[in-house]
Parts: sequence; C-alpha cells; structure tokens
Amino acid sequence: MLIIEHLADHREYIDNVIEWLCKKFGNGDNYGFWESIVKNSLIKNKLPVTFIALINNKLVGTVGLWRSDLFSRQDLYPWLSALYVKDKYRNRNIGQELQRFLIDYCKKKGYKELFLYTDLCNYYEKSGWQYLEDGIEYSGESIKIYKKKLS
Repeated sequence: MLIIEHLADHREYIDNVIEWLCKKFGNGDNYGFWESIVKNSLIKNKLPVTFIALINNKLVGTVGLWRSDLFSRQDLYPWLSALYVKDKYRNRNIGQELQRFLIDYCKKKGYKELFLYTDLCNYYEKSGWQYLEDGIEYSGESIKIYKKKLS
C-alpha cells in the first residue's frame, strides 16, 4: 500500500532523497546544493517541504513544495518541485499520487494556484495542468511552465 508522508518523519531516507535529486536534476557536482534544499525542507508547515512515497516502508518516490523553482520567475509561487519516482516503480501512478497529495496539501494551506516547470511532454497535462508559457532556465534554455488552479 502506498503512503505519502513528510520526509521529516522518516529521516532515515534523507540521504536517499538527496542522491536521487542530485542524479536526476543535478549534474553530479552539486550534491551540496541538493543537500541544502532537502535538509532545509524538514520543518513542517514551512516552505520548502519534502514528501516521500513509501510502499511497505520502502522509499519509492518524492516531491517537494518550494517557494521558487525557476529563478527567472520569482513572481510565481509556490512550485511543485523535484517530483521523482524510482525507475522500477514507474507506471504505477505513484507520480500522480504524489501530485494529488501535494495539491491537497496546498489547498489546505490556502494556496490558490501551483506552478511547475518541465521538459516533459504530455505528462502533467494528464493531471489537468495548464501550459502557461515558456520560461528561461538559469542556463538560458527554454522550459515549459505549467499552472494548476486550486480553487
């Protein structure tokens, strides 16, 4: 059975989450960057926050809620960030469940909208995300920004 909980309640998985994010979203040389984000996301009810997905007490995925994820768009807030599902657990709707959990969390906190950016095509659209516009990453590359209305 899949359960989703705050990483602060499962500190034994902190290093796993850091490694996943560094490998998936980093460049291998910026472990300290990801470590800082994850370790600063362990205070409940304060951004950033990190949630994890567990099946039979096995870590299978993670998602974050961040104040900012795309530096060029500091005006947008908050962001669904760092959604990751371990390879062997993909295609089981775990990513969708992590999204639903985070959306419900945001609604309870009173947020009216949620943003994300991605280079994936036709993944977030299935969950009702609306393409907002192209944005610019720190590297100068173009990226798609999506918005989800929560009210």
